[in-house]
Amino acid sequence: MAAGQKCAEMYDYFKEGVTLEYTSYDKRDIVESVMTQRVTKIAEMNDTLIATFEIDATYKKRKGDFKNTVPMKCHEGVIYVDMRSVMPPAHDNAQSPDVRLEVKGTDLTFPKNMEPGQTLPDAEMQMIMRMGEMQLGNIRYGIKNRKVEAVETVKTTAGEYICTKISYDFEYKFLGTRNNRTEVWYSPAVGMVKSVSYDKSGKVESRMELTKFTKG
Repeated sequence: MAAGQKCAEMYDYFKEGVTLEYTSYDKRDIVESVMTQRVTKIAEMNDTLIATFEIDATYKKRKGDFKNTVPMKCHEGVIYVDMRSVMPPAHDNAQSPDVRLEVKGTDLTFPKNMEPGQTLPDAEMQMIMRMGEMQLGNIRYGIKNRKVEAVETVKTTAGEYICTKISYDFEYKFLGTRNNRTEVWYSPAVGMVKSVSYDKSGKVESRMELTKFTKG
């Protein structure tokens, strides 16, 4: 059996036509945005399965939508997630055509058969906005100190899933540095099911949940 086929059998969301809808809430539990991820293409290259995700996000409190296309890879049972697909959309498309966005960084990895107590690799992403030779902005995201905490069952409007709970420190750098603690619940069936971010005092700052999951 080809390695790519094994990945497709291990992870239900690595199939063309799958749609994932995520709803983000603020600390008052008010909807901030709705993001839809659609698998538009599945390809295999060098024993790696590559899923192309089209991302669309709409906002409740400000104008402008967010659109992007990002890859997600599976190699030997390990999932490699492009950081752009897990960060809350921070920029809309209504920017000048003269402004170009450079994105670089490392993928967020999810090994197979994760167990409580296991530590996972860090990940980072840098977004640089330029107009000609002029740099307009430089934003850095970092995910550090990732640890598998437990195996838990999580229920959302999209269904009930057995998840691996992972905690990490999230760092955001732009005109200063901001940090928070985040917990995510991940399922091989659908990927991320839920994430909750906490402020320094331990209070919920925001959360995101899988609210719809449909197969093609």
